[in-house]
Amino acid sequence: MKTLQHLLIASLLAVPVAHAQEERPARTEKTTPALAVTDATLSLLEPASDGCQWAQMDPVTSARRVIAKLAVECQGASTALSRDGKQGAARFWRGGVSQPVVGRPTFPEKFPSPAFRDRLFLVDLTTGGAEELPLPGSGKLIEFGFDAKGRLLGLTIQKPTPEQERAGAVEVDGNTIRFGLNGTTRRALLAHAFVWRDGAWTRLDAKASTESSGTGVLPIRKELGERSSRVLDPRFTPKEIEDDALLDQLYAFTPEQPEGEWAALERGGYTLAVWGTPFGEELLATGLLRRVDKGKAVALPGHTYRENDLVSIQARGQFLLISLADSGGHPRLYRGKKLVWSSENARAVTFWPK
Repeated sequence: MKTLQHLLIASLLAVPVAHAQEERPARTEKTTPALAVTDATLSLLEPASDGCQWAQMDPVTSARRVIAKLAVECQGASTALSRDGKQGAARFWRGGVSQPVVGRPTFPEKFPSPAFRDRLFLVDLTTGGAEELPLPGSGKLIEFGFDAKGRLLGLTIQKPTPEQERAGAVEVDGNTIRFGLNGTTRRALLAHAFVWRDGAWTRLDAKASTESSGTGVLPIRKELGERSSRVLDPRFTPKEIEDDALLDQLYAFTPEQPEGEWAALERGGYTLAVWGTPFGEELLATGLLRRVDKGKAVALPGHTYRENDLVSIQARGQFLLISLADSGGHPRLYRGKKLVWSSENARAVTFWPK
């Protein structure tokens, strides 16, 4: 199995550069007042008759607010929110889909058509106004989000030209950036940090990188706030299961593929036994999991993910939210032993930040 970074960067480098939208889309009407945020309040994107709508909802009370309506399909959706709750960003791209570990996924994704293009919208959360933005001019947009100042940041990865690779360096804004791979087999890449201001992207930083480092070489990455790409990541640090009786129960479910191990994962008040596949010193959470209750491995109601699926596991208060990794699709929200809410068409589902 390829690593997530290799798969992500390989897919991004193969995507044609998207063209900036020439028309400024119409502003949407003023939204209903913001909901009182509880432990169960969610952010999600879902198909609508005229495109894709971003909604805030509380599955327990059924309270719901449509934040914005976007003239685009929901495929490949991801979101980001500013810390003050006034701005949001929604992106639709090929990388925002769920990939199986091996074989066929439980929930196959529709393959993007040749007409599919990467699109990014800046959303005013108080009015519902949405404006499509052009993408940064260098490389492929990998991550985006808002910093503590409310600025929208975009982090990109760019593949150097063969000439630049042979030279081992590239000029960016008058500065020489050296790759320094020293004869290794790693692929040289460039990571760029941009900020959206005054109607254009301005480069803040550029550094040499590799497939394994990605945008992590950019110090400003640490300033990115709430974003679905972070919480929908399937990686977790494994904790050994020491209860032999529990391991005996789990043995009956152990798959031949994919390669992996049973590990304990504690989120909120939940303890889960998760079949994880290796990823460096971490594991990737698969859909093969059980809730641990008094030493018993208990199936979650309505849980239809399998070992082929990578999943995101989120928890807040009494609630546990499980969805497909990366896409945030096919979510299941639990409170204790009860399935509170599920959806087969929502995407980029995360808890709304308090």
